[in-house]
Amino acid sequence: MSDESGHMNRPGAGPSSALMSIDGIPLNCYLNYNPTNGRVEIVKSMPPGVLDELVMDFSSPTAAWAWATEEFHAGRMPLTVPVG
Repeated sequence: MSDESGHMNRPGAGPSSALMSIDGIPLNCYLNYNPTNGRVEIVKSMPPGVLDELVMDFSSPTAAWAWATEEFHAGRMPLTVPVG
């Protein structure tokens, strides 16, 4: 979430975007439907003033969640919010 006001800034981001968590652990990303290309995106939230970063895009929310869950359980998901 990185526009100057701290809001999500990808095309289509807003009320239909969903913050992501896996196994109860919040991730520093959100699931976004991009109306420009019709794809479902996993987007890394960046600090205010920095553009949010597209991680991957998918044809469906199911495919996006499956990929994120697999990456998380394999220890390759670098998007976890720092704990403590």
